[in-house]
Amino acid sequence: MVELIEISDCLKAFKLMDVNSSFFEIDQNKLNYTIVGKGYPVLLLHGWPQTPYMWRHLYPYLVKNNFCVIMPDVPGLGNSFYPISYDKKTIASYLQRLVHDHLNFDQIYIVGHDWGGPIAYSYARTSHNKVKKIVLIDVLVPGDGTSDFSSNRWHHQFHKIKTFPEELIKGREKLYLKYFYENWSGKEFTMEKDAQDKYLKAYANEEIMKSGFEYYRALPQDIDDNIEFLKKGKLHTPFLGIAGKDGYGRGIEIILNSLNRITNNFEGYEISSAGHWVAEEEPELAAKYILEFFNKN
Repeated sequence: MVELIEISDCLKAFKLMDVNSSFFEIDQNKLNYTIVGKGYPVLLLHGWPQTPYMWRHLYPYLVKNNFCVIMPDVPGLGNSFYPISYDKKTIASYLQRLVHDHLNFDQIYIVGHDWGGPIAYSYARTSHNKVKKIVLIDVLVPGDGTSDFSSNRWHHQFHKIKTFPEELIKGREKLYLKYFYENWSGKEFTMEKDAQDKYLKAYANEEIMKSGFEYYRALPQDIDDNIEFLKKGKLHTPFLGIAGKDGYGRGIEIILNSLNRITNNFEGYEISSAGHWVAEEEPELAAKYILEFFNKN
């Protein structure tokens, strides 16, 4: 039985919950994470240009339904360290050390949005059956046999250019990022100023901005890695795809096509009123789909 709560109660719960924010040291570097709730562990992975704050409306639904939620600052994109390599297999290895070595969880569920999705896929491919279910929110898997990952995404090519984006955007970070916050959502949604301010404060840091571009520059390696993974066959891990349809939402058809290429077990939903920022635009509906998926045998 899925228990949903009103957004107002959800936000109240956000303030009242015992939220434990901490650091885990990896090779003398610090990985920041927040953990809340008790129950089966769920790893929530954000993407660019956001931080774990993007989960603020969604994670209380998971906690209310007896899940333990782990929300790391993905390396390079927040308060965690800057990795040597930004390929998603390497990023996933850091998170595996957090979840399995430090927190001592055995098996987990993962929800990934934006870059969090490709990281989740690499995590599942390299963790020896420790990932039992995966949710991809408005993102595909690069190297799935199509060129869809970067289609209709002009910024992918721009961000991959070495050093030029940093030089061009320096001093204009707010102007540049606000374009994405304000134009990649559905027509009826405006991202809260508080959220934009938090993201802009984080990405005003030159190193974090550079790290964001490095995620895109690692795409050729990600594609090569995932092609090698697929040579071993599809995953049997169940996947749920959730797509926005409005604005720059991916749409469910393209996501289901990607899932069909990487797993034998998948399903998907499209949220017509949402764009790319699904967890902030329609958190209750996204939580409903996620919880129903998690509660299936």
